[in-house]
Amino acid sequence: MEKPRERALKRGIETLSDAELVSILLRTGTKGKNFLEVAEELLNKFDNSFVKMKNASFQEFFDSSLGIGEAKSLAIKAALEIGNRMWKESLKEKKFLKSAEDVYDFCKDMTLATVEYVRVIALDSQLGIIAVKDLTVGTANTSLIHPREIFGMAIRYPSSGVIVIHNHPSGNPNPSKEDEDVTYKIKEAGEILGIKLIDHVIVGSKGFYSFSKMSKI
Repeated sequence: MEKPRERALKRGIETLSDAELVSILLRTGTKGKNFLEVAEELLNKFDNSFVKMKNASFQEFFDSSLGIGEAKSLAIKAALEIGNRMWKESLKEKKFLKSAEDVYDFCKDMTLATVEYVRVIALDSQLGIIAVKDLTVGTANTSLIHPREIFGMAIRYPSSGVIVIHNHPSGNPNPSKEDEDVTYKIKEAGEILGIKLIDHVIVGSKGFYSFSKMSKI
């Protein structure tokens, strides 16, 4: 029977199962379990979800019974972060955001987060993406959005406009009174600077809310 490394080299890395990919990162097993068995148990611990693994802390990976400490945890987390950055990079290539639906599709990764955070997208005059940045990370209930952080980025990357996105971990994308108040502050700040707030989109597992689509900015 071919080992995962041998099969990857002969037939391509894409032929490996999730557990086999993780086993390559682990490299070794532990007493009574080979590296593939350890990988399968580790995946099961996170409900066979790479998203849950990415969002987990290093401490959640540590498991003496599986022989997983700092080094193996770092290897797995690094691989997951590389994949995340590659995905974000691919999304920016010649991407245009011409509707709230486009924004939601672009930012669906935010619906998986367990805390609120804010993403700002700087756009050119054709609504093409110039830059994307995650600015703040909050708690499970709140995240602060400040106009100076948003437009500081927009000025750094000469932009015609910006789209602000934040997530609701509850899944319900409907805006709170605080969401509405901060949206109007951002819009007013943009008017002073000559950089348009194109939209503020709230995303959640149950869909999205667009201030522009609802004619509220």
